[in-house]
Amino acid sequence: MPRRDKTERLLNLVFAMMSTHRAISRSDIRDNVAGYEDVNSDEAFERMFERDKDELRSMGLPIETVADNMGDILGYRISPSEYEFVDLELTPNDLIVLGVAAQVWDQAVLSAPAQTALRKIEAKYGKSVVAPPAELSGLVRLQAQDVSLPILLRAAREKRVVKFNYQNREGIQSARSLEPWAVICREGHWYCIGFDLTRNEQRTFKLPRIRGSVKLTSELHTAPRPENPLMEIPKAHDQIIAKITIAPNGGAMLRRNATSCEHTSDGDRLTVQGSLNDLTQWTLLALPDVLRIDSPVLADAVKVASQRMLDEHLAVISIGQNRG
Repeated sequence: MPRRDKTERLLNLVFAMMSTHRAISRSDIRDNVAGYEDVNSDEAFERMFERDKDELRSMGLPIETVADNMGDILGYRISPSEYEFVDLELTPNDLIVLGVAAQVWDQAVLSAPAQTALRKIEAKYGKSVVAPPAELSGLVRLQAQDVSLPILLRAAREKRVVKFNYQNREGIQSARSLEPWAVICREGHWYCIGFDLTRNEQRTFKLPRIRGSVKLTSELHTAPRPENPLMEIPKAHDQIIAKITIAPNGGAMLRRNATSCEHTSDGDRLTVQGSLNDLTQWTLLALPDVLRIDSPVLADAVKVASQRMLDEHLAVISIGQNRG
């Protein structure tokens, strides 16, 4: 009951400040706004009103404090033009974009606000209209390994330098300083494109290869951004999708890059997508926990790589024995 009373009081206060062209004074609020009539003292009213005013402002309501020429406060008001919602007229293409955007944030920290906004749009246009077409469903997604996406988007928008550690395809890590230009998604994977201050040239970075957190600095972009920067992502000709069954709690790298996981009596069946080289490395790292590989191409690559590692290991042992 107290929570409902507070909500009603806040709504009544908003209506009172919006319904008058002149500012409404504190005394008028106390005498005429439902919810303040039972306050026992001036001090109690002041505390309650200040709390309510601060809470409404924290919600984004543009409460204006009106003062006279001497600086004395006359009262408060909310300009309807600053607060009223302007009805949106969305085209079919706009609705598709919003549906895909909500889908992107479905597994992220903005999931709740995104879904709330989508429900409001669905109430006007219908759920079936807002839903993205089947060919786009799942094409753009945000996964745990893409955790750096929000900060990179902010850095690109504010033209600020970021610093992070990056692991290339060969597994070599290096510290990078980047002026982000754009973040794009291709075939379900996110990439950041910008000017690499470490290499002094434009570079493309795959977000799952970023190790640790991305640091947003106060340094601003200095390199000129091309009017039409080259946004090409290196084509992965050897992209494959493989089903790999691993033991429970094993295969951290495979789990991290899996697009789905099915728990079965035989183990966890992962669906993993990537280059053949990447999948081979991830599988080798998890080899003791790998129970089955349902991809002949990947299975052959893992077998060849394993044999090569074994041969190199035996060669080192042989050299050591000969020297001994």
